[in-house]
Formats: sequence, structure tokens, C-alpha cells
Amino acid sequence: MADSTKQDPESKSGDDQVEQLARELAGRLRAMPNRQELTDYAVSLLKDSNEEAAQTEQAHSSAKRAAKNDPFNPIAFGIPLFLIGVVLCATGLLAGIGLGIIAIAFIMVAWGLVMSLFSGGSEKGPDERP
Repeated sequence: MADSTKQDPESKSGDDQVEQLARELAGRLRAMPNRQELTDYAVSLLKDSNEEAAQTEQAHSSAKRAAKNDPFNPIAFGIPLFLIGVVLCATGLLAGIGLGIIAIAFIMVAWGLVMSLFSGGSEKGPDERP
């Protein structure tokens, strides 16, 4: 059984580097006359940097997920076509054309439903747990 407190060498060296940088920064801040203000400033810079990194990472993952999805959604086209067909049928003069457009709209909506059911909708995002 592996011990969860053990770290691999790469993360250990990263931890050592961060600790060394923190000690160096603390030593330099101690020598400054306004060390409290500068310490607060350094902490706020680190927080901002961490938030920016998280936002950049989230933007990259969102772009990857958007690239996987098909930009064409037949349901989005089927609903307006249905409304156009209903209006054409309501005029009475173009009822045949209206019924044809309504039929096309139903086909597009059905196609969109089939696509959404069978196109990998079970993929989990980064925030969802298995």
C-alpha cells in the first residue's frame, strides 16, 4: 500500500524551489522599511497570478470542449422553419408550401434529437465527478 505523504522527485524539487524563493523574498522584505505593505503587495500579486492562471486554464478547457461539439444544431433551424410554415399555412394561399416547410422542420428537429442522444452526450466536464 502506497503512502500518500510520499512525493515524487519532480514535485519535491518544485516544492524546494518554491520554499527557496519564499525564503529569499522574506529575507529581502525584512530588510525594507515598509515591509508590511510590501508583504501585503507580494501576497496580492501571488493571488492575482494564481487566479489568472486558473482563468487561462479554464479558457483553454472551454475552447477544447467547444471544438469537440458540432456547431450545426438542426433543432435551432427546425423551430423557425416550423413557425414560417405555420404562417404560410395561415395565409391560405401558400398552404402547400407551408406544409412542406413544416415537414422539413419536423425532420430537422427529429434529426437534432437523434444527434443529441447519440453524439457522446455522456462526456463529463472537468468539474463533474465520476
